[in-house]
Amino acid sequence: MDVASQEKKLLFPDYEKGNLYNLAASIAEDLGINREDAIPSESINLDKGKVLLILIDGFGYNIMKAAGIPTEGAEKFSTVFPSTTSTALTSLNTVSTPAEHGVLGYTTYTKEYGIIQTLNYTLPEVSDPNLIKRISGLDMSSMFGVKSIGRELRDKGRRTEAIVPESISSSSMTKMLYGISKPSEFKTFWDSVYLAKEALEKDCTFVSLYLPFVDSLAHKYGPYAEPTMEAARYIYNTVVSTFSSYSSKYDIVITADHGFIEVSKAVFLDQQKDVIGMLDSPPYGDARAVFMKSHEDLKGKLVNKFNDFRIFDEDEIISKGLLGLKGEKPSSNSSEFIGVPLDNSVYVYRYKGNYSGHKGHHGALLQDEMEIPVINLRE
Repeated sequence: MDVASQEKKLLFPDYEKGNLYNLAASIAEDLGINREDAIPSESINLDKGKVLLILIDGFGYNIMKAAGIPTEGAEKFSTVFPSTTSTALTSLNTVSTPAEHGVLGYTTYTKEYGIIQTLNYTLPEVSDPNLIKRISGLDMSSMFGVKSIGRELRDKGRRTEAIVPESISSSSMTKMLYGISKPSEFKTFWDSVYLAKEALEKDCTFVSLYLPFVDSLAHKYGPYAEPTMEAARYIYNTVVSTFSSYSSKYDIVITADHGFIEVSKAVFLDQQKDVIGMLDSPPYGDARAVFMKSHEDLKGKLVNKFNDFRIFDEDEIISKGLLGLKGEKPSSNSSEFIGVPLDNSVYVYRYKGNYSGHKGHHGALLQDEMEIPVINLRE
């Protein structure tokens, strides 16, 4: 298949309009935060000066439609690339493109210290969520050179709140995203809603509610399985019925970080000794957005080896605007090559020899992974 035919299957992010990054810029603008070079969305009107941001992890536009949830009032945006939680949430909370912040997937390379860090915001198979801090003595905000919306507001003396699962409340990633040393933590969906209502009643300027349940179920059972559909409907309907009454005082934004595809097969890169031998480090990123460092003809090798695996070299990464605006040079945490499946395969590198075999996945550039809803909730 030629390159043009391959790319017809893909939905490239456009960081100038209709992207999660543009939504982040609109939220920052509404809250009075000046990010000089940021590009706000032209279609989302936020004007209350206070925001409740509800992020339903994995609640892609395809999930919303499949669950039978009416899409009237939901704008179709694209997420960032890689279409994975750590990258998307960093862009959303710091108003920066992946090219700028350099958080590039479930496992992220940090050039300065030469480490590959597993970020504890997905489904960790290897996990030391505070590895960067232990090695460098720096927190993640300093390491990646970003400042979150929440941190900037708190520095100005304004009250913010983040409501996150108990399992990730103390991670370095959480502190970077929300700028709060002790976010409100929940055990269940029901107490997450309760905590968000409490924060609104306290008149916080910015409240972030992160809900991981749809994502967890879609990974385990598949994106269109009954548990995933039931959870999507219940969570969305509950959020709408609970929080719409606050829309006279708050701009209430409901969105997602990515959609999902149903996994067809797994390719284990750790078994591909001819490929691994050409790499300067283990691959990183995500199983559907594989970052590979190599100074050999890796692209030629992979094109001949895998039919449905599009390889982008450094020039294409920049010219096609995969990680930022077209022509924007990416962070040094990027790589010489990025591999993106054109089908529903995952390309797994097992650091410890285990793989849990998820039925649903995301990270690449297929429409179902990239399209997300943005709802500006009104009473």
